[in-house]
Amino acid sequence: WAAAENGFKRTIALSPSNTEAHTFYAWFLSPMGRNDEAVAEARRAQQADPLSPFASFSLGGVLVFARQWDPAIEQLRRAIELDPTFWFSHCFLGRAYEQKRRLPEAIAEFQRALEVEKDNSEIWSGLGNAYAVSGKKVEAQKVLDHLKDLSAHSWVAPYNVAVIYAGLGEKDQAFALLEQAYKDR
Repeated sequence: WAAAENGFKRTIALSPSNTEAHTFYAWFLSPMGRNDEAVAEARRAQQADPLSPFASFSLGGVLVFARQWDPAIEQLRRAIELDPTFWFSHCFLGRAYEQKRRLPEAIAEFQRALEVEKDNSEIWSGLGNAYAVSGKKVEAQKVLDHLKDLSAHSWVAPYNVAVIYAGLGEKDQAFALLEQAYKDR
């Protein structure tokens, strides 16, 4: 991790306006729990190239990870204005709406993401979980069935299925699935 961080810092020192370097450094910092630094780096990337859909999305995504829901929603809306076909922006906007308990809007964003990227299990997972936590159990089960069908010809991360089970309140099923996936590694 230290070597990776040094690489990001070196790249930025050599090219301070390198949007990608700031963006990927932000994505590195976020899972390290360094959310304030991650947001600052994502802002630098977005300021370096304000018309970049990826930089704009990345700032919104990092704000989601930092649990700053309202600024994330605002930023992801701007990202979608730049590129309405960038599925990541719709998916992360759905996640932010879901955390704000704005479930109909979350469902709509996951559906928009699926219009762009129809067989993406991450998007299906978000939609299934949003259905589940909004009490739409039949729809959530249909998403689980779809992911099972999808897994016959594409890899579906066990986490993406477990999230839906957790949303349905079937936590034992969610943990069993993740435990099995861990054992299979």
